Amino acid sequence: MYFLTALVVTICFVCLWLFVKPKKELHFEYGAIIFGAATAMWFIDCVASAVNGEGFLSFEMPTDLWISIWTVVGGLVFYCAIVVVRMLIKKNKETK
Repeated sequence: MYFLTALVVTICFVCLWLFVKPKKELHFEYGAIIFGAATAMWFIDCVASAVNGEGFLSFEMPTDLWISIWTVVGGLVFYCAIVVVRMLIKKNKETK
């Protein structure tokens, strides 16, 4: 479940990066990179689980749901922090 959640959010950020016009200010490429890396990490975890004889995807509701939610929330917080810091730096340079 966590792999699929990260994959969906990655696809959303890639679509935003490619198709939204004011993309320079919002830096959607950073979100695509953050969630792309999370997707790659979870994909490697799924492959390792499959090699060890477990299922490729896991749908254990309480555990996987919380991992999925915190992966997305953490990535979005990190993305927002990057965008806000870049905006503050740009505003600081413009005022000088």
